[in-house]
Amino acid sequence: MSIRKASQPATHHSSSQQRCVVPGCGRLAEATEGKGVARYHCRYHVQHKSRHGSHWHTTYKAPELRPYIRTAERWINDHRHEPAYQTAYWQLEYLFAGAGRVDPAMNLRGRSAEYRARVAFARLRAASIPTQRIIAIYLGIAALIEDDFGSHRTREFRIVQAAKAVHRLASGTHRKWDSWDPRTGGTRPIELHAYPRSSGHVLRKIGEALEKACDELAHAAAPEVIAMCTERFGAHPSHSPVAKAS
Repeated sequence: MSIRKASQPATHHSSSQQRCVVPGCGRLAEATEGKGVARYHCRYHVQHKSRHGSHWHTTYKAPELRPYIRTAERWINDHRHEPAYQTAYWQLEYLFAGAGRVDPAMNLRGRSAEYRARVAFARLRAASIPTQRIIAIYLGIAALIEDDFGSHRTREFRIVQAAKAVHRLASGTHRKWDSWDPRTGGTRPIELHAYPRSSGHVLRKIGEALEKACDELAHAAAPEVIAMCTERFGAHPSHSPVAKAS
């Protein structure tokens, strides 16, 4: 008569624990480490996605964006009377008109993402940022992401990148006043510069509003913007030498 041994519980070694799937990272995933719910990404890359819209791709810098935004502005000048552009333009105008009053950046702590996104659009309106400029930024970013072979071509990355670029145009509260100086008996200038946090759900809310107004236009315009940008500034650096030669 054979005696069956009781099955032993499987042992888990540290080598079998889930690590971050971003190439080259090697950190433990949030859930494995017990510090979050992400099963396949570490805390660093979860926060990276919150700020940039991608676990691994960083925010585009101004020199990378500039050729595409300039080209998008040229494209808009040639197509400003087309229905698709007019639709995007007036949707954004309506959004700005209904954004309400500007709330100082130091008052936004603890407010909802929807409220903070609304204030961001109110701040753009108060700063007299042209609606055409907002559309050009969205078109330029859509074209750059499509043209960059190394980009992260997801909806979230696109809307977050658009939101960050637009948010930078008028993001802070700046105050100046004179204060009494007890050492001299006179006054001295005081400055206050407060900037709202540029990450998290508020960027998604801003990006969603931009997407609703501009995405249909971007689908039609992006290929033409890419072609015009390539003709004027050359192929994107991510393109292979063969692609550049052709």
